[in-house]
Amino acid sequence: MTDQPSPVVAFEPFLGRLARVGSPAELAQGTYRVINEAIGTGAWTSAAELLEVTLLEAEELHEIYALWPKQVLQWLHSNDNHHLEAEDLAAQITQLQAIIGGDPADEFEPGWRHYVDLTHQARDACVQQEPNAAAMAEGARAHWQGIHDRAVDWLYGLLDIVARRHGEESLLPVWNLLMGDWYLAHEERLSLDNQPWEESVRQLRLAILDGFHAHLTGPQRLGDVELLEEQDRMGFRFAPCGSGGRAISRSANGDSSRAELPYNFAVTTAEHDWAWNMTGICAYCVHCCLLNELQPIDRLGYPTRVIDPPRWPQDAENPTCTWWIYQDPSLVPEDVYRRVGRSKPALVEGGEGTADGD
Repeated sequence: MTDQPSPVVAFEPFLGRLARVGSPAELAQGTYRVINEAIGTGAWTSAAELLEVTLLEAEELHEIYALWPKQVLQWLHSNDNHHLEAEDLAAQITQLQAIIGGDPADEFEPGWRHYVDLTHQARDACVQQEPNAAAMAEGARAHWQGIHDRAVDWLYGLLDIVARRHGEESLLPVWNLLMGDWYLAHEERLSLDNQPWEESVRQLRLAILDGFHAHLTGPQRLGDVELLEEQDRMGFRFAPCGSGGRAISRSANGDSSRAELPYNFAVTTAEHDWAWNMTGICAYCVHCCLLNELQPIDRLGYPTRVIDPPRWPQDAENPTCTWWIYQDPSLVPEDVYRRVGRSKPALVEGGEGTADGD
């Protein structure tokens, strides 16, 4: 079959870059899955373009996994209790590196550069219509999965040190430090005063699908997302997500959850507004509550996305996480507010205007 030009990639103003195009159902398919299908049908140009997009999808994760561990370490050094010796902290960090097998801080950037090289080689193989192109694309994907998962484990492990040394209540100021700029950007962009909710829904949907492709969600780690359509909302289910859900999963980690030996990374043991007032929420996953529910409620009067998170240990075997976007903020149920210690304000129907009392 000869390659036929197809609009698989186009410039997306919201993201400020090239991105995949298609219906939500089409975009819910992992990018690597679509690449494999394109190669299999001889759509070589499409496969090459999509391989370039995988790098763009992953770039934000490249940035945060290079930055966030450094910021957590800085917080630890700045906030350590005086009665705790610096050598004790250094010992905990060394122990963490031993458990996860090396120092991801030193390995991440070289690993990323190699991933870029592997992706470009796979792209060139598609351009040349080489028979090993699919294997090369899979090699790039597998390499990214390796460095991605180690980066998540490194960050999760550092958050565990925060919780052990300063109490799990300290996860709140740490995540506020890491995501302060994100809170502000979301507040400015997703305010009902600044753009129609219909456009916010489009952007929120696109951000989920684009971002979780890079997290390599789904049981095959191809970036697949399950869509759930209901009358008043759309759901996006990850089984598991490639970050926190993968971390607490037994099956996704060779039958070894990061919440049990030899890791024993922190999950919430008490109820906190910033973790849905649930126990068993991993220290990594709590940032999803802050970013999507608690902070938007406090700043805008409504959550931007509503999340049904996985919990430890009841979801250890097959953890799923579902993110919901409501057709209008006024449709978000009262119990969503209550579970993060808030009350639902009166919202103007139809997504126009602002929340009363903001």
